[in-house]
Amino acid sequence: MIRLIPSLEQSPRLVAGCKRPAGQWALLTVFALLLTLFSSQWPAIAAFLALTTAFPRHRRRVVSVCGIVLALALPGWLDLPFLGRLAAQEGLAHLPEFLIRLVIAAVFLLLAGLAALAFRFPRRLVARRPVMAAVLSFCALLAAVSMAPLTGWGRVAAWTAVLAIGRMLWFFCYTLTDRDSRDRDSVPLQAGLWRPAWMASTSSGTPIAKGAAYLRRIEAHSADELAVTQIKGLKLLIWALLLKVVYVWFGYVTYRKLGIPEFAAAFGSSVAGHPFRWYWNCLSLVAAFLSSLLEMSIWGHQIVACARMAGFRALRNTYRPLASRTLAEFWNRFYYYFKELLVDMFFYPTYLRYFKKHPRLRMATATMMAACAGNAIFHFLRDVSFIGELGWWRAIGGFQTYLFYTFVLGAGISISQLRAKRKDDQPHCWLRRHLVPVLCVSGFYCFLHIFDDTGRTYGLHEHFVFVGRLFGF
Repeated sequence: MIRLIPSLEQSPRLVAGCKRPAGQWALLTVFALLLTLFSSQWPAIAAFLALTTAFPRHRRRVVSVCGIVLALALPGWLDLPFLGRLAAQEGLAHLPEFLIRLVIAAVFLLLAGLAALAFRFPRRLVARRPVMAAVLSFCALLAAVSMAPLTGWGRVAAWTAVLAIGRMLWFFCYTLTDRDSRDRDSVPLQAGLWRPAWMASTSSGTPIAKGAAYLRRIEAHSADELAVTQIKGLKLLIWALLLKVVYVWFGYVTYRKLGIPEFAAAFGSSVAGHPFRWYWNCLSLVAAFLSSLLEMSIWGHQIVACARMAGFRALRNTYRPLASRTLAEFWNRFYYYFKELLVDMFFYPTYLRYFKKHPRLRMATATMMAACAGNAIFHFLRDVSFIGELGWWRAIGGFQTYLFYTFVLGAGISISQLRAKRKDDQPHCWLRRHLVPVLCVSGFYCFLHIFDDTGRTYGLHEHFVFVGRLFGF
C-alpha cells in the first residue's frame, strides 16, 4: 500500500531523537510553522504546546490553566457578531471586551460551583440525571433571559452568559458524568476542559477528545509514548495540509473550470423560481457533499493534531467516511466526537433504562434518541442567538428543516441496524459485498445533505422543492 506520509512513528531512531529535549523542541517548531497555515490563533496554541512540552509532569495542570486563560483572552468562540448587533440595538457605542471576559470568568465560577455540588452530593436527582438536569436548567435560563425586561449593558451581559454556557454545556456534561470515577480530576482541572486549549481557534460546542475521564485514558505517560504521539500529531497536521490543497484545487476545478454552480447558488435559484437544469443541481449537490467531507476532515485533523502534540493519543475525528458500508459506520467515521457525545449523553442512558425485554425496540429507541432527539437538542441550543434575534416561535419554526434531517437520519440508522445481516449471509460477489453498500451509504448521506440546514432562512417546503428540481420537476 502506497503511503503519502510514511510511518515515521515506527522509526526507532526518529522516536529516540524526539525523546530528547532538542528533538521535542524541533518537532514543536515544525508543528507551529505548519499551524500558521490553519489558524490565526496559532501563537496562543503554540505557546500552550510549548508549556506542555516544558512541563510534561504537570501536563494536566497546564491544560487546565491554558484552557481557561485562552477562553478569556480569545473570546471569539462566542457569537460576537450577534452580541455586536445586540449592543447596537441597545444604543451602545461598542462592545467592550472587558465585559465579555468578565462574564466568561463568572460563567467559569458558576459552573465550577455546580460541579462541586454535583461531586459533593452524587446521589441527588440532579447528579443522577446530569444531562437532563443540565439541559433543562439551561433552557430555563434561556427562557428567563429572553423574556426578562433587560436593557443596555445588562441585556448584553445576560446574553453573553447564555452564549458562554451554551458553548460549554456539553463539555460540562462530561464533567458531571465523571462524578463516580474513583480517580476523577478535581474541579479546577475539570474547568480547563470546558473550553480546551486545542479548540481555541474554533467556536464548536462539540467536545473534541471528550472529557477528563477519556483524557486520563489516552494521556502519554512514558517518553516513548509521548514521542510517538507527537510524531503522529505532526503527521496528522501534514495530512490536513494535503487535504487543504486538495480542497482548494477541488473548488477551483469544480466551480471555476467545470462551471458547476455552488450549492447555495443552485438552491437560491430554485427558491427564486429560476432553477438550473436538473443535472446542474445534482452536480452541485454532489460537489457540496464532497466539499463538506474535506472541510470536516481538515477542521478536525488540526484540532486532534494539537491534542496529540499536547501528549494525548486522541483518535481522529474523521477517518475514511467514504469507505463506510453502513449508515451507522459513516456517522461514526464522519464526525466521531459528535457521535460519541450523542452516544454518551443520549444513547446509553436510554438503552440502559428502557425496553430491556424488547431488544429491537430498545436499540431503535436509543438510536432515535441519539441521532434524532439528541442531535436536534444539541444544534438548537448551540444556535441560541436565533432566539435572541427572531424570538422563540420563529426560531423553533425555522428549525423544521433540521428536525426533518435528524428524523430521517435516526430512522435510516435504526432501519440499517435492524436489517443488518450476519457475516455468513453476506453475498460472495465483491461488488455486492463492498462497492454497492458504499455507494448506497454515500448516496443516502449525499441526498440528506439537502436538509442539513441549521439556519432559519428557508423552510422545509423550499428544500422539498429543490428535491423535485433534482428529478427535473
